[in-house]
Amino acid sequence: MVNIRTFLAILIFTINFQILCKADDISDFEIEGMSVGSTLLDHFSLKKIKSSEVNWYDDLEKNRYVAFAFDSPNFETYDFVDVWTKYNDDQYLIDTIAGVIYFDIDKKIKDIKHCYKEQKIIADDLMQIFSKAKKEGPLTLEHSGDPSGESTYTDIYLKLDDKYEVVIACYDWSDKIYETENKEDHIYISIRSLELEKWLR
Repeated sequence: MVNIRTFLAILIFTINFQILCKADDISDFEIEGMSVGSTLLDHFSLKKIKSSEVNWYDDLEKNRYVAFAFDSPNFETYDFVDVWTKYNDDQYLIDTIAGVIYFDIDKKIKDIKHCYKEQKIIADDLMQIFSKAKKEGPLTLEHSGDPSGESTYTDIYLKLDDKYEVVIACYDWSDKIYETENKEDHIYISIRSLELEKWLR
């Protein structure tokens, strides 16, 4: 069994993404101290949880999942952490979790081209840890949130087992979307259940 203290400590650009892991236990991944299967109530008040709920999926089947977007001055690495729980789960058990870091000249990832390079390094290094994982990508698609087709996201998937995958994504929003909707380019690291992935698709 392989133990690492930080998910990306082995990377060239040495961002501490705060994901602890063992190669055969998905619950040991952590983002800002949170992991799949744990409860949000251990990290936030009920008031904070309810106020952080977001409605991103009007076009999807209802009563399946609830999404939350958290920010906190206590976060050490991520600008935001997104979490999905099962619908009507009063324990708020984490089904899927993702961390978001925006690009900036003063940050470890400067821009979208830099993200593409580091994305591949992340995936390759993780494949050294998760030797049984199956890698897919990078795959670039137009983002449905931009009707012009000028905004894209590029994903690399690591299928860990029959229940979970890691997604490493670079989001490249068009200048118009940035100006009109204030959406910024970012890297997105997710530990996602395949059940939620099917729902999203």
